[in-house]
Amino acid sequence: SSIKKVNGILESPTGTGKTLCLLCSTLAWREHFKDTISARKIAQRMNGVELFPERPMSSWGNAATDADIPTYYTDVPKIIYASRTHSQLTQVINELKNTVYRPKICVLGSREQLCINPEVKRQESNHMQIYMCRMKVMARACHFYNNVEEKSTEKELVDSIMDIEDLVKNGNKHRACPYYLSRSLKQQADIIFMPYNYLLDSK
Repeated sequence: SSIKKVNGILESPTGTGKTLCLLCSTLAWREHFKDTISARKIAQRMNGVELFPERPMSSWGNAATDADIPTYYTDVPKIIYASRTHSQLTQVINELKNTVYRPKICVLGSREQLCINPEVKRQESNHMQIYMCRMKVMARACHFYNNVEEKSTEKELVDSIMDIEDLVKNGNKHRACPYYLSRSLKQQADIIFMPYNYLLDSK
């Protein structure tokens, strides 16, 4: 059957399980997508010989029609989960912690929420914070920023399901900038959480 690529808009009252439905269905789809690529790679290596005769290769994955499934794991789509506020995103991330899924995740926030450099945080306005942060980063004068590259491979940071608060807590613990850490984690993330305006505001 041909797959219609359409967007859906659904409305449902509070407490009906929207969050879990969205998280579990999209993450299951993503895993299925990866399984399909694995099955295809194995089939190519096996040259038509079935690996498990009682379970033919063709039954392994059908996340989409064959032509739609890319050949590389790097092509598996990232999921973007957007919400209005960060406190809503925190709730979503807590729901995720209660599922069996352990995807690599990343939550995007502003410097205002994520900066741990005392000098930058002291600045009155958001604009001054951004300016001062950029200046320090360019001059490599922020040791929290300088630690990001080394710390962005730490297992505890890469494999943890962290909301904004966790990110700041771990940033302080590892003395690594949570703001730039989140941007680094974004590269490897299976699912990225962000407020709507990050998608909609061109700035």
